[in-house]
Amino acid sequence: MRLIHLSDLHLGKRVNDFPMIEDQRFILERILEIIDEEKPQAVLIAGDVYDKPLPPAEAVRLFDDFISRLSRI
Repeated sequence: MRLIHLSDLHLGKRVNDFPMIEDQRFILERILEIIDEEKPQAVLIAGDVYDKPLPPAEAVRLFDDFISRLSRI
């Protein structure tokens, strides 16, 4: 069985008050490409999807788009 395991995405994280959302968008895009290439039977997403208990709306939209696109692969 082929699995892909993701964890600790920390979407919405800021480093020295600099938003990392564009870097995170790039990484999620690359993850989707890898999933499309590797054709796993399952993708496991474990813990720390967001960086804070109340994530910024942009991070929620980013993850929503990722999950929506993932469901179509």
